[in-house]
Amino acid sequence: MYSPHRVVSTCLAFLMVSTMASAFAESAVEVETELTVRLAFESALSLDPEIQAQGKRLAALEARRSAANAFTAAPLSVEGSYRTDRNYNNQGLRELELGLSAPIWNWNERSRTQALRDSEIELAKKQLEQTKLELAGLVRQTLWDTLAANLDVEIAQARTKTAKELMVDVDRRVMAGELAQTDFYQASALYAQSKADLGRALGALGDLSAEYAAMIGLPVSTLSRIQTESTDIPNGLKPLDHPALKLAQAQLNAQQRQADLVQTQARANPELGLAVISDRGAFSSISEKSLVVSTRIPLGNSSEYQSRVLQAESDQLAAQALLVKTQRSVVARSRAAEGNLDMFSQLKTSALEQADLADKTYRLYRRSFDLGETDLPTLLRFEQQAFEANRLARKSAVEYAAKVSAYKQALGLLP
Repeated sequence: MYSPHRVVSTCLAFLMVSTMASAFAESAVEVETELTVRLAFESALSLDPEIQAQGKRLAALEARRSAANAFTAAPLSVEGSYRTDRNYNNQGLRELELGLSAPIWNWNERSRTQALRDSEIELAKKQLEQTKLELAGLVRQTLWDTLAANLDVEIAQARTKTAKELMVDVDRRVMAGELAQTDFYQASALYAQSKADLGRALGALGDLSAEYAAMIGLPVSTLSRIQTESTDIPNGLKPLDHPALKLAQAQLNAQQRQADLVQTQARANPELGLAVISDRGAFSSISEKSLVVSTRIPLGNSSEYQSRVLQAESDQLAAQALLVKTQRSVVARSRAAEGNLDMFSQLKTSALEQADLADKTYRLYRRSFDLGETDLPTLLRFEQQAFEANRLARKSAVEYAAKVSAYKQALGLLP
């Protein structure tokens, strides 16, 4: 008959080897895959409502730009009037007037309106780039968070399976009198803990899976194999190339054009009229025709004009401050992301070394247990440490991949 120490040692060795084999067999995070971050991003682009509506918004701005090319500040209007004394003394008075009224641009208003419309179109394009970058950030974070949660489930499932097999085997040996009842209690506690960990992992994965499917439109099963992003950076990339900076600069340009336009709008647009009048004073009179040229010049309101000027200037100052703030933020985030990338690269290496050392330590204690020098609780503790170290080693690969994506995001690069 085998000794109790040797029986338990054999069971624990089976637990450890099975769990590690399952873990490392499923640790293909950076192998060839059918899914890339770029494919996930393109799928999310096709579902995003802002991206879908952007084409129509640009078309609307182009139409406004075309309207600024008109020779008049607003469409022409037709004016007409008819005067008669038919319902009174009926002496034959008839007067018909028909004319056109054209709003005229203020001085420099047309050119500055065109410049403003051009800046609005450019602003919309930069806003589209920034919207894509923000969506890419959400896709990257959701993708790696979901992958990490899925990894937790896989690890928990493997541990639950091996813990159950250990518990059944220990129970059989306790019934045969080879092990003590306390050994079965410890194996049962390990199995109960593994089931609780699996339940928590499944709950977290369920929440993230719903968010992943809603945003990206792909099933979570596509994450079984995914390729991490490359750390290569395009040559000549500058901080000013960041979409957030381009957007802030475009907003400043638009506010400057708006302030320039307001300067020309001290009063409402004057109007020029041209009319033809057909007039007859009595039945015996001959109809006379005349041409009338008229003009209408609003006097304006200095207080209201000053209010609009000050409002435009304040918006311009706010845009300038936002540009400076965005510059500092972009530089700081890129430096922080680069530092995190280096740090997590080292952490990934350290986690692998820790997992290797924990496995070696466990094997030493297992041999000590075989010799009767170590009790079962101590062996279980080091088995737990070895398992946790292997779990952290696998998760560190996902965390490093997430930091690579965060670095690309901080530089303003799309997948």
